[in-house]
Amino acid sequence: MDFYSGRYRKAELFIRKTGEENGEFSLKKNGQQVVTTEVTSDTFHKATIELCENTEYQMDWMNSLISQMYLCGNEDIEETGIKHLVVNNEWPERAEVFDTPWREQFHFTPYVNWSNDPNGLCWFRGKYHLYYQANPHEQKWDNMYWGHAVSKDLVHWNYLPYALDPQSEILESDNLVGGAFSGSAVVLPDGLRIFFTRDLEERGKAETIQQSQSTAFSRDGLAFSEEQTILPAYAVEGIDMNFRDPKVFRNGENWYMLLASNYFGKGSILLFSSKDMFDWKFIGPLLQEENPEIPSLECPDFFPLGDDAWILLASVMGMRTEYGVYQPVMYYIGEWKNEKFTVNRRESCDFGCNFYAPQTLEHEGRRIMLAWICDWEGEQVTTRHGAYGGFTLPRELSVREGRLYQRPIEEVYRLQRELLLWQNGGKAVSVEVPGNSYYSCIEFCGKTEFEISLFDDGKDYLKIIGNNSMVELISSKNKDPQARFVAETEELKKLEIFMDRRTVELYLNDGEKAGTKIFMNPNRNGRITFRFAEETKVTHISVHRMEAIWTK
Repeated sequence: MDFYSGRYRKAELFIRKTGEENGEFSLKKNGQQVVTTEVTSDTFHKATIELCENTEYQMDWMNSLISQMYLCGNEDIEETGIKHLVVNNEWPERAEVFDTPWREQFHFTPYVNWSNDPNGLCWFRGKYHLYYQANPHEQKWDNMYWGHAVSKDLVHWNYLPYALDPQSEILESDNLVGGAFSGSAVVLPDGLRIFFTRDLEERGKAETIQQSQSTAFSRDGLAFSEEQTILPAYAVEGIDMNFRDPKVFRNGENWYMLLASNYFGKGSILLFSSKDMFDWKFIGPLLQEENPEIPSLECPDFFPLGDDAWILLASVMGMRTEYGVYQPVMYYIGEWKNEKFTVNRRESCDFGCNFYAPQTLEHEGRRIMLAWICDWEGEQVTTRHGAYGGFTLPRELSVREGRLYQRPIEEVYRLQRELLLWQNGGKAVSVEVPGNSYYSCIEFCGKTEFEISLFDDGKDYLKIIGNNSMVELISSKNKDPQARFVAETEELKKLEIFMDRRTVELYLNDGEKAGTKIFMNPNRNGRITFRFAEETKVTHISVHRMEAIWTK
């Protein structure tokens, strides 16, 4: 394979041997051998190769598998992003990777393979930085790395080199699993400090789990210093092996850290304080769930919003909502005084089943949230050069009448392109959408029953039904018979639909309710059909095609 380095000064690749015999990787510059490496490991290892700018290279590998190879190392890497060369031992064009029915077009996804929780979301040095849980090698969860991307608008992203790797002992063993688990970032005057969980365990043996908390510093957000352990596993009496997902923030003169755990038999969010971000004192549980079936909480976030409210977000393992949705994210609104949190309202964040591990940042007066589009039921399919996992649209948060509202940030609406439908009133109508990525808005002036079909091929279907003050999203592919995807409101005035190939997000009444759902659709084009019992109760209907974010 030949490539031209251009302005890039490095290549990074993940490689392992594929058989009993050792593999080989070689690189030539203008026909002259510059690198020859024997590949001896059965597990993927990362190699970094220094390059000359504006130079032709030829590379070859034998008896080896490269999960990813990309060019990087240029001074303006945040502007250009990395350049992918090899994916799963092939070298596909960008369109081959992104333009498939199985991948969202205006949601963030990893370039290929697996992602889960967003981490370290922040505004740093003039850009939004998103780190995230990733497995660069396969479309399934395994040893965890931190992926990294940057954006100027939280919509268009440039991929950057992986920021954190699993521990060396994990990479050397088939029997160990773990890596760099979830965490958060704090922006300081001289750089960025991240906090994250190091997980180490024997495969299939939960009793061996060791979860400790680490921190590392970076001046540029790309290269991090040698990490330091700040809290060892089982650092607090009364916790079990669940001890992860540090969220660090400052309030007054103190730094605070939240950690998810099980504390004396209850799923809990634990609170710690520090003066210097290194020496942490345990204060106690900030919140505990009483349900004994909840083994642990996960991925906490805690922040002030509005005049005097504090919001706690927590992903709840093992729990079902009143409509049977498994492992929801709950939000808790209350007061935080004297390091005690008093909850006034507790509700589910999202009425779908594919929303988990949200993380927020505050910038220029906006509190913005991203969440992982999870898949507890295994609805997604693995495809050639696929991305298993991605993130919701960025949502701006607010508090109204004691409730949490969440609606897509304004930048998302700027992706609207051709107007495919504008209709006053609720006359039945059907619209074909090239590309199956679109935004639809329906405004009501009274209560009416309705049905909106997002997919129907005679066998499978995805539809929205409304019955006065209740909206339900129904999927024939739902694998969880206990779950219904229902949102209740006193009066539905506005319904927004963001359909993006395999993912749909619904927003009611400018963010009073939100729901996220996966639906695997093999068709390249989409169709949306509207039917209303009382046409006069509908003010207007619109449908716009949405622009893909990966083409720029």
